[in-house]
Amino acid sequence: MKGYNNNLITDDDSFEAKNVIIVILIIMAVLVSFYFITKYVLEHKKDNTPVVESVIDREKIMFGQIFSRSDDEYYVIAYNESGKSKDIYNKYIDKYNSKDSHIKFYEINLDDAFNKNFASNKSNIVEDIDNLKVSGDTLFKIKDKKIEFYKEGTSDISSYLKEISA
Repeated sequence: MKGYNNNLITDDDSFEAKNVIIVILIIMAVLVSFYFITKYVLEHKKDNTPVVESVIDREKIMFGQIFSRSDDEYYVIAYNESGKSKDIYNKYIDKYNSKDSHIKFYEINLDDAFNKNFASNKSNIVEDIDNLKVSGDTLFKIKDKKIEFYKEGTSDISSYLKEISA
């Protein structure tokens, strides 16, 4: 017989199968697109987290305040802010301050005009504030308002700071 189709699958069935496959491919394409868009956005997202500077357990004081701190025991480091040794000292002091148990550090900027009276060509390390003079970088350890010991010069100060920060 002419026009009689012996095939079990009709053209309508194959059309439906194509549509189902196309729909599945479109859904997969949309999901893959969302994945890559999300990945791109997350990688290029600006970080709006506020920057918090670390708090360093030191404060700047004037030379005239060296014996008037409320602490029983503390360090005072006097140096020129413009000098190269500042970064070296800060590295060791920061490491020392990260310890659980540490003594407070105070800083004196010898470049400050208020501290110029205490700078001299020759050091005079005494506990009388009116006669106390330093010739350069100096680290003091103060205990009970008296100088327990001191170190002068970048080399001696750095060695001591390295020792206490270890």
